[in-house]
Amino acid sequence: MSESVVDAGRSAECGLGQRPEYQDLHADCRRTEDVPLPHGMGLLLMPRCTCPCHQQSLGGGR
Repeated sequence: MSESVVDAGRSAECGLGQRPEYQDLHADCRRTEDVPLPHGMGLLLMPRCTCPCHQQSLGGGR
């Protein structure tokens, strides 16, 4: 049995969405932006998913 390398920065939806039978799950990823910790002075409560499709919005901002 071969094991694939899992990127710890990816969301569960994107990680599972890499498998052929779960490709539609990738669209359910909710970690598309960094979520800052309130009053955390730059600390993140939840970082953005490291999936390449979410990297395109890194420099954008709102």
